[in-house]
Amino acid sequence: MSKKCPNCGHEIQDGDTFCIHCGYKLAQNQKKEPIKNNDKSGSLKEKRQPKKSMKVLEASSENIHKEQTQGFWKKKSFWGLIVVIAIGVLVIKIHALPKGYSDPTDVIEYCMRRDTTLNMFQNSSLDEEASELFGTDDDDTDRFQLLQNEKTKRYVFRYSFHGESIPSYVIATEVNNGDYALEIVPVKKNHIASISKTDVSESYVDKYFPSEKYVGYSIDDLEDMDVKLDKHIHHVSGNDKTLVFYDESENE
Repeated sequence: MSKKCPNCGHEIQDGDTFCIHCGYKLAQNQKKEPIKNNDKSGSLKEKRQPKKSMKVLEASSENIHKEQTQGFWKKKSFWGLIVVIAIGVLVIKIHALPKGYSDPTDVIEYCMRRDTTLNMFQNSSLDEEASELFGTDDDDTDRFQLLQNEKTKRYVFRYSFHGESIPSYVIATEVNNGDYALEIVPVKKNHIASISKTDVSESYVDKYFPSEKYVGYSIDDLEDMDVKLDKHIHHVSGNDKTLVFYDESENE
């Protein structure tokens, strides 16, 4: 259908901006109709979509950050665990007691080779001082008591001498009135061959060498073993109650 100019009534063509007859501006009366969109849900989705996308991106970024953080701490925890285990193994190795001999007779024979006091009891002709100290009952099987460590159930104890930790065998000999004499012999051969302590109280023995059991030997038992003292064993008197025997083989 043809259109007419609303001012002069002459026919106009589609797309004319002005009437060619009167010059009337046609565009001012042509109102653009708004585009109707009945799909409200669609428009809402379009409006909400950027927000949703942003949340997804934020969540993804957060997940990536978490994964990276977790991966970092997993690696750090792994190496931290390795370090802790290594330190633990080193500490255990440093402080672990050696097994030593498992047979008590082997322990006694080893101690007799390193300790002059024990070795001299192989001689049946004891001097008068020793006889007064230990009596004349050479068959007493409780005379020399090889102590057993109540924690490890072995014969090795940790002994500290002048700041040096020395895993040692300990042989206790009860003297008079509950006092003891101790022969402390390092498990491994070193410059100290053995240490003899006299006038030691029972509480001292229980504190430093906790033991519920011991293996007993008599003087006759020591004589039957016939063990010779190691060469280069010499003793130096520390005081009246302590004798230290040294292995001087490295110096000769």
